[in-house]
Amino acid sequence: MKLKFLVLMAAICLIVLAVYSQIKKDDFASAKDFPRDALVYVQVDDLPEVIRLWNDSKIAEKYLQSDNFSDFQNNHLGRKLASRWDEFNVAAGFQIDLETLAGLAERRAAIALYDVGKLEFVFIAPVSNEIFAATRFLQNKHKFAEEILADETVIYRVAVEADRGRQKQELIFTHCENRLIVATSEKLIVQTLANVKGKSPKNSLFEEASFQNLSSKISSHTATVWLNQSALNDDYYFKRYWLMSDMENLKNIRAGMFDIEIQDEKLIERRKFLLNKIRPVAPLNLQQAETLLSVIPAEVPFYELRRAEKNSANEAVQKTIFYRYEPLENLYENNFVEYDDYEGYESSGNDFDEKIDDIEELETVRRELENFDFAKILQSANPQSVLTFGEPKVLSAPLFIDFDRAAVFYLSSPNSFDRGAFETEVARSLLKKTMISAPNVNLKWETKNENSSSWRELKLPMLDWNVCYALQGNRFILTNNAVFLHKILSSEKTDFKYDSKDSFTKISVVDLTQKDKAFTQIFDELEAHSINSNFFGQNIESLIKSISDVKKIEIKQFDSQNISDEEITFHLN
Repeated sequence: MKLKFLVLMAAICLIVLAVYSQIKKDDFASAKDFPRDALVYVQVDDLPEVIRLWNDSKIAEKYLQSDNFSDFQNNHLGRKLASRWDEFNVAAGFQIDLETLAGLAERRAAIALYDVGKLEFVFIAPVSNEIFAATRFLQNKHKFAEEILADETVIYRVAVEADRGRQKQELIFTHCENRLIVATSEKLIVQTLANVKGKSPKNSLFEEASFQNLSSKISSHTATVWLNQSALNDDYYFKRYWLMSDMENLKNIRAGMFDIEIQDEKLIERRKFLLNKIRPVAPLNLQQAETLLSVIPAEVPFYELRRAEKNSANEAVQKTIFYRYEPLENLYENNFVEYDDYEGYESSGNDFDEKIDDIEELETVRRELENFDFAKILQSANPQSVLTFGEPKVLSAPLFIDFDRAAVFYLSSPNSFDRGAFETEVARSLLKKTMISAPNVNLKWETKNENSSSWRELKLPMLDWNVCYALQGNRFILTNNAVFLHKILSSEKTDFKYDSKDSFTKISVVDLTQKDKAFTQIFDELEAHSINSNFFGQNIESLIKSISDVKKIEIKQFDSQNISDEEITFHLN
């Protein structure tokens, strides 16, 4: 009897597994129609509904009127995209806008990009014969040349004057197997038709190993994006015009998949990255996390909590204490001109002629200012996690903006912390970085007491800057300001609670309810001093205002084997 029960349970499990597997495959069934080697793939669960939500949203209304969007329209990338899209519109004989796109799909639709520079793409949307007959594509078929393929599929094609006539391109559309297919080359349309008709399933995007790997680990909701990051990393146009971050951050990523889900009062984006090198990190202890988060003052606009590994521990100390000295070290790296094969030399600034001869000297200074690794000192106290946060403040001229910063470590062995070694190295590093070399200069640490709190403080002569730290149970609290330390020591929140099922190695939070103090006040001060006033006071400020309905952004990250997970939650009104 027991054996029969076990056999029955095993059969049920297999059935459930098979059903689940089929559901997962159906999530990305659209990808089976697309040819391999796509750089970017996007599928939308309900295209007309998503476009309606965008058109009706306050965010869309505010953003389209913002200086940020205006600046994007007028920069090189914005003008290039507008120019290319206008070329497609001219060739088609009608405007391919959001209203047109909404009419191209009954519900689900997908698009894949195969060439960034030329904007080579395939668009597919399941539509009935009736819907297809009503599309503006078919209504304007007189602009296209009709052609019947060997398998009797009817396609419509028109030449596109791409890139001012310097590139040969086409716009081709057809209706096959209840799908509207639009492509920009004969090769892509032929490969797509073969997939749709089941002639070459192994040539589909769905069969690519990295796509299979990631799609099996994520569920599709409102919209899902897949990136072939390895190919993008080698793409000139992506690196030159699209990339907004350091290339080094992307080299370890083979592919990525992002899924967006709209819920009541929140929007959730789940990201999964397939990595080249494995970097497993143990998840944070939630009790330790709550212990650290309880010290954050209420008005702090941003914080980040992560595992205290070697790099993150040292980085937390360096950025808390020594961030004021970064410009000197980075000066050498920021004065190279860029060479663009297509547009010649770009300006490196009005003072390039003054700095060009100082490269060798600056490199010497940079080598002398190599940072000490503070993780070596902290290691004896066994740091488990580290919380970093800051708060901007407006000062009187000439140093009219500064940042109070803090790093809070959870130490498993606080009694083993080597105070002497830490204090000695902080003082030595400060002397080096401030170029104080007089023989009589002696930075002295002092013990301070106030309101039952005790801390150690180091003041820099003449600069009115100081470094402070306190040991509070398992918490090692480091700041660059005594007043900020007092605020932290008197803060004791209890609203940071995480579910026992939460598992993450890093969490970052941006509190946009503090935007007036954290951003607007600073931007106003920059504008008053005519420092990049257009960029900060108009461009960035307009972007922040356009997302005013977002009150908080929370980013959780978890690294396991060769997969890195991120979950970004936008908390709305």
